[in-house]
Amino acid sequence: MTVDQIRDAYARQVEKIRARQDLTPQAKTVAMARAHQAASERIAAARDADRQQYETRRQQLEKRLFGQRELSGSDALSARDARERAAQYTHPDEALAAYKRAERDGDRDMMRALGNWAADQAAMPILGEAWHGVVEQHAAATPGYAANLEELRSLREPGGYDDHTYVTPAVPSELGRLSPQQVASLANSEMTVYGNDGPEAA
Repeated sequence: MTVDQIRDAYARQVEKIRARQDLTPQAKTVAMARAHQAASERIAAARDADRQQYETRRQQLEKRLFGQRELSGSDALSARDARERAAQYTHPDEALAAYKRAERDGDRDMMRALGNWAADQAAMPILGEAWHGVVEQHAAATPGYAANLEELRSLREPGGYDDHTYVTPAVPSELGRLSPQQVASLANSEMTVYGNDGPEAA
């Protein structure tokens, strides 16, 4: 069930409780509090599941883009040396020039090291923008890199500061003056809501 479906089901449930003539006002507030709590828990569970998918995909893409190959012997030493040399470049123009030299020489270890180093720098707010040229150069020279990089950049963590998808639904007007703690207390009370749709309502 999607978050929108959870919200819609919650809204219908609240209206159903509100329309019942066989419930006392107190029973209605308890049923509404329980409906609100259940919807909030379902939305939180959906957010957590989406976050897990996000983390899994992000790790897959980062491994494809930046993960080190399984190397041994002289190959491992060469890759490590390339990473150490790449990390010495503090200016993107110098790094780009070094990348072009490595590409001209066919030095794949240095190209990969510079590309990964530039991607790390490019991730920094504001200052990282100057490193995009090196990243783009590496993307152009590496099959599949550009598509993976574009997907990684487009990923957004579910429930982040600019994502309102998983915001807790508003409480019914009947509970509007209650604090979240009071709503939770109502939901967890021992009152039983009777009626044919009691289990659904409460």
